[in-house]
Amino acid sequence: MFNKSTLTITTSALVLMSTGVAGAASNPFSDVPQDSWAYDAVATLAADGVIDGFPDGTYQGNKTMTRYEMAQIVARAMAKEDLQKADKAIVDKLAAEFAEELDNLGVRVADLEKKSDNVKFTGTARLRYDDGDINATGPKADWDKDSASHAHIEYWIKGKVNDNWTGVGQIETEYNMKSDSITAYGGDNLQVNKAYAEGNFGDSMLKLGRYGEFSSYGRIIDTEISGAEYTFEAGDLSGALTYGRIKEDRTLAGTKFENKADKEYGAYLGTEYSSARLKYNLSPVTAIGATYGRLNEVTVEEQGFKDSVNFWEAGFNTKLADNLTLMAAYSKSDLDGVTDSVGSEVVNDGWFSELRYKQHNPSDVGSFAIFTNYRNVGAFSTIDATVDYTENVRGWTLGFDYVPMENTTIEVFYTTGTQVNATSTEGRQDVDIFRAQMEFYF
Repeated sequence: MFNKSTLTITTSALVLMSTGVAGAASNPFSDVPQDSWAYDAVATLAADGVIDGFPDGTYQGNKTMTRYEMAQIVARAMAKEDLQKADKAIVDKLAAEFAEELDNLGVRVADLEKKSDNVKFTGTARLRYDDGDINATGPKADWDKDSASHAHIEYWIKGKVNDNWTGVGQIETEYNMKSDSITAYGGDNLQVNKAYAEGNFGDSMLKLGRYGEFSSYGRIIDTEISGAEYTFEAGDLSGALTYGRIKEDRTLAGTKFENKADKEYGAYLGTEYSSARLKYNLSPVTAIGATYGRLNEVTVEEQGFKDSVNFWEAGFNTKLADNLTLMAAYSKSDLDGVTDSVGSEVVNDGWFSELRYKQHNPSDVGSFAIFTNYRNVGAFSTIDATVDYTENVRGWTLGFDYVPMENTTIEVFYTTGTQVNATSTEGRQDVDIFRAQMEFYF
């Protein structure tokens, strides 16, 4: 370790220095002595263009350089790529000399600076309160089991592999505030919902792994599958082809019916899912979309049904006037002949439409949106729809979104209606929901 001394360095040496040197006088590290070979080594790296000056491009005059400051310079030099052999030898020698300082601080700083553009971390934290009868898809109402009131967090990690490929991961957890327990994702504390790689090739993209699959308007499917998806754009036309495996042991629209023996049954999904979707911009304010999807197998054991099922979706979205937009979508499957809890055939088609005034943006404080929508959605028209309380529900919603502060939204809505098909032998039940939630984006 060098002893502390007073040293004046030349202006050319100062050009090499990185950020944060203004506070060097209070730095706990000792100064580098005047006769140290390190100054000549750093001056050589500066002359070769390996090390930059201060961020504002100015010289800082004559001053004493501490080991902390020298470690910062070395760390930046280590972050450089494609160094000449002679320069790399100098950097390696400096790194050995200031190894302790680099280990404590400098190398970590350099690594972060080098990778900051390659790896992105984002997420959402949500607090949600739901109140009312939410028994749209199950035989018996159970608030502790069915409550959607929760504290939820999801965390996204995106890392650039090279110019064409990116790795993506999403981790989620959810805490049910009514039952005082973690109830989502099979009771696991954390769930890795997505883990995939995506590669860009001009106007097309390939996804491989476990990713979120979404039909044109989210009426057929909005859930994770494991497989591959190819998407493309050609002017106003865009589309995608998908093949993968869906999570086992789930029912269409999450719906289960009660029979007279007080047992539950549903349309259980097979594992293979494939789809093709297209979207076309008719004008700058109007687009149309369509999706075809196929499940290789759906089983309703209690009623002797086992076959593949096809789905179709068609919809549009348009701007009616300034700050006024409309969307509507229709979905249907060819699964028929299955009856509900009171003997009526389960409906296999459905409509969803929404009228929205203005748009909210989490980065625009004070922005808001007011919306109303109507849904009449049979349970067998969807695998997992994107809007809550639209499976096996006929009714209306009125609500609003508001941005009270940057990267924060508040949503409040009220939904009223009835079941499309009865899930209880007592008949169709009412659907009456009030929601208030706040989301924080980071």
